[in-house]
Amino acid sequence: MRLNQDNGHSLDSVVLLFLFGLFVFFSPFTFWWSASASVWYLPYLLWLGLIVLIAWVVHRRRHDV
Repeated sequence: MRLNQDNGHSLDSVVLLFLFGLFVFFSPFTFWWSASASVWYLPYLLWLGLIVLIAWVVHRRRHDV
């Protein structure tokens, strides 16, 4: 079985998504978007955006193989 030679690229995408999730949900930025007079479903939209990004990376990775 031959291993994918571009494994580093998919690892980079996973690390970047992880860092993006940390930035959005566990940083001082969190206090800013949660304290503002925003809509009640904003945290759910942010989670949905992160889930869509992860699904896109997984879908793209599956078609690259």
